[in-house]
Amino acid sequence: MKRPRTTSFAASATSQAPQAEPEQPPPTWREVAPIVAGLVTTLEAIETGPKAGPAMRVHRSDLRRHGEAAAALGGSEALSAVLHQVAEADPARAERRLAFIQEAWAGLPGWQPRAPADV
Repeated sequence: MKRPRTTSFAASATSQAPQAEPEQPPPTWREVAPIVAGLVTTLEAIETGPKAGPAMRVHRSDLRRHGEAAAALGGSEALSAVLHQVAEADPARAERRLAFIQEAWAGLPGWQPRAPADV
């Protein structure tokens, strides 16, 4: 008995048609809260630590990772929800914190830079 030839890569590529991603509801504040907590912790470390050198590179990388997690969670809506929560956490420091985040999140999928007044 012969085995069917369904393990070919060419056959599987043509049989799968690209499908549109189903729309997801916007993430709730509970879903983005751990991301916001991590961002606020990193931002506090940036505000109290040195502004240059290896520590700052690590902080930027951490901000970027949190942005990637938010983008994976819900795309641009999740990124926007995270920004709103970070801004609401400490309105006095919001403008500077959002500037750090926007710099770190440049180029993320679903990310659209906003003016601090838009958040």
